[in-house]
Amino acid sequence: MKIMHSKIIALLLPLGGMFGCVQEMKDIVIESNPKLVVECYLNPADEQIKVVVNQSRPILGEGSGSRDSGEPVRTAAVVLASGSQQITIPYHPELHAYAIPTRQFRLVAGRTYTLKVSTKGFAPAMASCTIPKPVSVLTFRDGKLTYVQEEKNLYRVYRKRTLSWVSNQTNQLGYYLVGNGVGNSVRWNANGKDTTVIALNKTAVVAFLTNSEKTKKNFSTPQLDFLVGQASKNNDPKIVSEGPMYTFLYHVDPNYYQFMESVKLQREAGGNPFTEAVPIYSNIKNGLGIFGACVVHVKKL
Repeated sequence: MKIMHSKIIALLLPLGGMFGCVQEMKDIVIESNPKLVVECYLNPADEQIKVVVNQSRPILGEGSGSRDSGEPVRTAAVVLASGSQQITIPYHPELHAYAIPTRQFRLVAGRTYTLKVSTKGFAPAMASCTIPKPVSVLTFRDGKLTYVQEEKNLYRVYRKRTLSWVSNQTNQLGYYLVGNGVGNSVRWNANGKDTTVIALNKTAVVAFLTNSEKTKKNFSTPQLDFLVGQASKNNDPKIVSEGPMYTFLYHVDPNYYQFMESVKLQREAGGNPFTEAVPIYSNIKNGLGIFGACVVHVKKL
């Protein structure tokens, strides 16, 4: 205890000597060059390709304390390209984003895409990503239900489940997000064919997984808990949910994975100013944000 006490005093003494040098924040000039903030995720099963473009917020001054997504940039030239193909994506005010139907620009697993965003007053922003290949033979093994009490007559119900799959990529590391969400069947025309996909919402990531061996093909998760719904009492077979519940496997590119993982770590800090700072991953050259890709697989709970 004595050693710890002496260390604390030694740390406080320099701080005491610094108080006389404190300067009002309004007298300190912090230069901050405005940048484009770009967010786009490519998924071949999505109905549309959507690109959100905002401008960065200053460290100090007007708007610096806001938690919203920032002021939309409505006049940018947004170009998506792959090989010799490219398309300019228009702005849609009702979406506050640039968007086109996916059928206008085919997204192919295994192909690399480049996104370029430019507008007056900002350095041109650019990023690339490669859409991962779908996995094959996705299977699951279920365990028991568990009930976790939240209130007097309210329990959250979880299904224990193990997912297994085979990778179709050769000599590449795999990056995966595993979780659960509410799913609804949606029909849309993909590449000239009517397709039914499961659109997920209210998703929650349960695990971030990656393999350390490029040659590994077979994967299995540990037994994980996936939310099924709610019940009014322990072991009640009557389980209520907002809709059909699914487990999902997102096979993502490294950009998507690192961005989502950094967001998760920052949120876990909970706004604690004494927690080690977590920088948010960005792959946007001359800007901020994320341009990533994924393919999604689901299994009903």
